Amino acid sequence: MAKQKKTGKVKSPIKKQLDEVEKYFKELNSDIETQVNTSPNNKEIAFGISLKSKKVSRNWNKVQKNLSNTLKSIFRNTDQHFRVVIAGHNKPNIKELRDKRVKWLPVKFSSPTSPKGFTQDKMRKRRKIGEYLYKVGFSGYFMAVDADDWIHHRFVEYIRSQPFSNAFILEKGLITNIGRKEIWETGEFYKKCGTNALFYFSKKDFPNPKKKKGNIFATLTLKAHPKSPDRLKKLNKDYKMITLPFVIWVLSHGDNNSMLKGNKDPGISAKDYGIQGEKLEDWFYKYFRTK
Repeated sequence: MAKQKKTGKVKSPIKKQLDEVEKYFKELNSDIETQVNTSPNNKEIAFGISLKSKKVSRNWNKVQKNLSNTLKSIFRNTDQHFRVVIAGHNKPNIKELRDKRVKWLPVKFSSPTSPKGFTQDKMRKRRKIGEYLYKVGFSGYFMAVDADDWIHHRFVEYIRSQPFSNAFILEKGLITNIGRKEIWETGEFYKKCGTNALFYFSKKDFPNPKKKKGNIFATLTLKAHPKSPDRLKKLNKDYKMITLPFVIWVLSHGDNNSMLKGNKDPGISAKDYGIQGEKLEDWFYKYFRTK
């Protein structure tokens, strides 16, 4: 009698990648030799968010909701050695901004009048965040985060478990078209998404509010992110490429800067990247805890 073939649901390729994160921690916790011979860097992470103004938002309620989800994904990290600094013109009315882990920085300069000014506005706010970190004497990793992306719940723990490196750059990541409920993985993530790298800075590396001269913070965080590896090499700084998908770039929620500037189509899908996408299902929220 012929044996019947086993049938069952094929495991999601993305889930396989996400489960590699869990596998990493299981191996780390069980490998005594690795624990003895490898010193974790244990540096705190400062997540910096430049929030667009209400004036240039298509839907302010969506902007607030997106920021709320981003903050939830960060707050629910297994390792709480982080802080969040947000600079903006208008303070959102969301409960996450009342959290002690968040510092809100109001800005007084003029808001852009069109999408053409979005990038300059974002960088001016990022510099304000850097100036704040200089004033409080922060030393640790700085990561610029777009106000609508999601962070994996073990991301902080992963970075702090690694040996020290001057930078961590995301080689892989996930993209979701939230409107289509489709998600896919992509390489060279650091060239595509604004939430793409961490850089180690000591206090002196952050911008001094009394000095306008550029410094290493400006070189690495206030310029186009696709060239980060090249800039680090020129600065003789080591870096590590991360090949696990720790960030989701969220598109088509209705107020993406990249779409308002015409750089991305609202109907974008995995096919545009020449790959097979997957349906964004509830199990993703086990890893990216926005719910």
